[in-house]
Amino acid sequence: MKFFKYLFLLILLVFVVGSLYIATISVPGEKSINFETPLKAELFQIKIQDLSTYETWFSFPEESTSKPRLSNPENFENTTLSWQNERFEAINFQNKRFTEDSIIQQLVLKTWLSSSEMDINWTFVSSEKNSIIAVQLYSDASFMQKAEYILKGKSHIEIAENAIKESLSRLEDSIHKEISVYDISPVGKVVTGGFHLIHATSAARLNFESILDKSRPIFESVENFMQEQEFKESKGRIILFENFYEDENSLIFSSGIGTETPVAIPDYFEVLSKPISRGTYFKTQLRGDYVNLKQLLSISEATIEKRDLVINRFLKPFLEFEIDATETVSPAELVTNFYVPILE
Repeated sequence: MKFFKYLFLLILLVFVVGSLYIATISVPGEKSINFETPLKAELFQIKIQDLSTYETWFSFPEESTSKPRLSNPENFENTTLSWQNERFEAINFQNKRFTEDSIIQQLVLKTWLSSSEMDINWTFVSSEKNSIIAVQLYSDASFMQKAEYILKGKSHIEIAENAIKESLSRLEDSIHKEISVYDISPVGKVVTGGFHLIHATSAARLNFESILDKSRPIFESVENFMQEQEFKESKGRIILFENFYEDENSLIFSSGIGTETPVAIPDYFEVLSKPISRGTYFKTQLRGDYVNLKQLLSISEATIEKRDLVINRFLKPFLEFEIDATETVSPAELVTNFYVPILE
């Protein structure tokens, strides 16, 4: 009888000492992730706030044992994505709120032994070169989470941190594939022109990255000028090539905004106005990223030659940005038209 009494006291002592030890264990309550990418941060934001996309890019290391279930997709603040895997009996992502450049979510992880609630704060910062997706994770570890930490060697917040890091890399690869898709289509002969271009002129080698870099501030400056003067825009952003057929080392181009009528511009403004003559042009369209503009020119010239069309050198070719970066963050959705003047 005494043996069982001592055994009981020993078990009780081990339990008390073990409980005290578990209570003193320090489990990380906060984790930070900074994911750097050359892509626009807004492209990540669109995917991350849409929980229906998670099945294609987000996962924990263990295999899933159930199909993800999306609830309340019509209500952002209550949209929930739930599934199970080999380690967790329940994984629940829930959107809470968002601003222009951040998303706050809650992640609940549940095992047979413990459950945890994590606040996840995503912040998206875009720049000219690289963007940053910053992630802050917050969680208070319960007694049972600490016990599980001792048994498993990893806390829930550490597992979530590693899963987010790996999943962001997969998401980056997925976005790369989406935006690399492009299509170049010869449209054919069209009659266009007959409008005026409010512009500023610059020069660069035939390098579209350089041409676009020099054109963007010009576009913005001209748009601001037109808004201030209450001039009506009719054709959007255009780059007119001044000496495209002259085989010069440097390409002179005029970047600006099209308007239907001539505009009198005071001398103290750094923009000019010129007519774009009406005529017959051969139109080729690019749907996709601007990195494919060189192919757009090549295909346009090859098609014109193949169809035995003659270029009209008295008029000037131009690019028209039908859908540009001011209207979409996805390069796959850009639409650019190239017009080459031809003789009838």
